Amino acid sequence: MSNTEPLTLKARQDRTIMNVTSVEVGTEESVLHAQSTMSEYGKVYTTYEMTLDPIRGLYLVTGEGRGFMSDGNFASGQFHGVGYREGSTFTMYNTVNITGSTQNFDVITFDALENTLTVKAYILK
Repeated sequence: MSNTEPLTLKARQDRTIMNVTSVEVGTEESVLHAQSTMSEYGKVYTTYEMTLDPIRGLYLVTGEGRGFMSDGNFASGQFHGVGYREGSTFTMYNTVNITGSTQNFDVITFDALENTLTVKAYILK
């Protein structure tokens, strides 16, 4: 009998493609700004700060997001995680704390050639 159980995550919403509106490139940190409409959070604006950790060969990711819904509700989120680069694609794994004690695990793929972010949001809480 094993003491481990597989981790099963349920999607919070459908996969969303965000448009990258600007990229700030730095020697140690780059910042992405993006926007889209999401089924769960309405019109969303987000910022991803990616700081290179050359010793570990990955990026430390932090950021903020805001969602504005047509019914007047508002969601605010903060996230932290790690990411890596393969060619022109960056993949980030973030834990997200959202207004009202909602928590997500997000898998974000930034395609630098297409200027898009693909967001897959899973329920943690």
